[in-house]
Amino acid sequence: MQQNAPTGATSRALARPTVVDWLKEIAGVVGPQQALLAWSAAVRATGLHGTTLAPEQMRVVGERLVADATDPRLRLAARSCLLRLRVHGALETTKGAPR
Repeated sequence: MQQNAPTGATSRALARPTVVDWLKEIAGVVGPQQALLAWSAAVRATGLHGTTLAPEQMRVVGERLVADATDPRLRLAARSCLLRLRVHGALETTKGAPR
């Protein structure tokens, strides 16, 4: 019997969000230049650099993006990324828990 492979939506929802995922999502809303400028300002302000940030570090940078954003679209995109990070964290903590 052949098992069905997970769909793209399913695998994206279960995969831990990355910096690249966030940049793509934000760039899709405000454009790549504004996304990179906002991200650069947030990482400079927080002192966190790189593309392999831990979830807590990504939360800090995301909160800084939201706080500093003057464009409501950028603020909304960053909040969406933060929400996905929180959902993933909740799924990780309940993985294997008895139902």
